[in-house]
Amino acid sequence: MHPTDHSIDTGLHEDPYATAPLKSFLLRFNKKLELLLELLQQEQKTLMNGNADEISHAAQSKLDYMQQLSDFIQNHFNATASKTSLEQSLKNMNVICVEKNLKEWEQSQELVQFCRELSDENSILLANRLKSTNSALDTLYSLTGNQQSKTYDDLGQSKHSHISRQLASV
Repeated sequence: MHPTDHSIDTGLHEDPYATAPLKSFLLRFNKKLELLLELLQQEQKTLMNGNADEISHAAQSKLDYMQQLSDFIQNHFNATASKTSLEQSLKNMNVICVEKNLKEWEQSQELVQFCRELSDENSILLANRLKSTNSALDTLYSLTGNQQSKTYDDLGQSKHSHISRQLASV
């Protein structure tokens, strides 16, 4: 008679690719996606009403949470790749869940799609806000008689210029 390894019985070392652990994982994952939706909705409100600091904080919170989701996926599948993007983690998970034909994955895909759509809407809001800021800066520069390049490009990346000296004289 061989001693029994009770850790297997308790599920501590379950196969992450087995159907039951995958279903349980997807239920937890969907709850996390719902939290991401809440973050995206909050980010949208901030983009419509908030100041630059609030927008920056909301964007960072979203990015941090997306990394947590990616880590959550990797931890379930015991992936050793360091800091895989959420997009890549979802692609890997899609292959597994489609192969297993899990109906829970359909709900996950719907939630992911809704998150993507909301994120795209937020990107448009951010781009519009950036255009407005650039227009205001262009107006300021035209009032001073100086032709300046934009402070930020269309992606929101800072461009280095000699603005501080000119703004100090305004």
